[in-house]
Amino acid sequence: MSCQNRLDIMYQGVGMLSFNSYSLINIRFLINKGGVIMSHQNKKSLIGQIDDRLQKMTQAGVGRSKHQDKIDGEDHKYIYTWKTYQAYMKHCCYFVKWCKENHGCKTLKQCRQYVPEWIASRRVLSASTQKLDVAALSKLYRCKHNRGQKPFRDVETDTRRRADIKRSRGDAVRDKHFSQRNNADLITFCRCTGLRRAELQDLRYEDFRLGAPDGSEGPGLYVHRSTKGGRVRQIQFVGSADEIALCCNIMSKGSGLSKVWGNVHSGADIHSYRADYATKVYQMYARPIETLKHDEIYYCRGDRKGTWLDKNAMLMASKALGHNRISIIASNYLRL
Repeated sequence: MSCQNRLDIMYQGVGMLSFNSYSLINIRFLINKGGVIMSHQNKKSLIGQIDDRLQKMTQAGVGRSKHQDKIDGEDHKYIYTWKTYQAYMKHCCYFVKWCKENHGCKTLKQCRQYVPEWIASRRVLSASTQKLDVAALSKLYRCKHNRGQKPFRDVETDTRRRADIKRSRGDAVRDKHFSQRNNADLITFCRCTGLRRAELQDLRYEDFRLGAPDGSEGPGLYVHRSTKGGRVRQIQFVGSADEIALCCNIMSKGSGLSKVWGNVHSGADIHSYRADYATKVYQMYARPIETLKHDEIYYCRGDRKGTWLDKNAMLMASKALGHNRISIIASNYLRL
């Protein structure tokens, strides 16, 4: 086999990784030695070392059950989507660049001791960014830890607070370029389905599902493309009779694999529409608080202290959005 053929095979092996500007795939130091293409591991840059490690974890993790791996204590070994890989790659690169500039590190092993110092320097950023930093580095170093435990010693991050969340509160600059009147059907559809932007853009006509003949289940969607974590879900349209009829009409205009929406205007406040949907789903299932037992009630904290919610209704709303945790519904979505 020729040298060129071997290179072609190598490129085919990574050809599936067609990423955006965050992609940092670098094939360096390839040489033909004794008829074999070799990679000098000890000569790879810090970014190359990160890319090698995270790529392998992602290639092994895509298609696996994250839920089952958590039960088995194996989830620290895998990354489950390429989108997560991109986010972790970006934040790990921030870290090693800082380590190289401030401590002259050349290997990931040398960098690890500076994780606490790095995270401390990031305390000026939002709590969410700090936690993403920690999540990325804990995956990079394969830190095995149970829920409630810290992946790194002496690492502290700020606590997320609902009051600090600015997203979808007030008008953003980009909103001025988005006509709600011209996009009324899109907005209604989003508020009746709660789809994420990527799910909306990848929605096909064949994903439409009619309701049950006996009326026990209304019409909705089979959501399985571009989902977070690869999680599949079936959802019902939630809204007034006219709004549901509009959604059914939209999904009946085409067929097969043709996209329903395609690219969605960046000014569309998808998070806000998802919040509207989550609130409606919660209200569908919420029981009178006074009829619930203590362990069936979610007691809000922080700026919502004193608000009590139905845990079961929260879980239904969370699953309808493609989440698994009820706490994220209380902090990010419910508008009661």
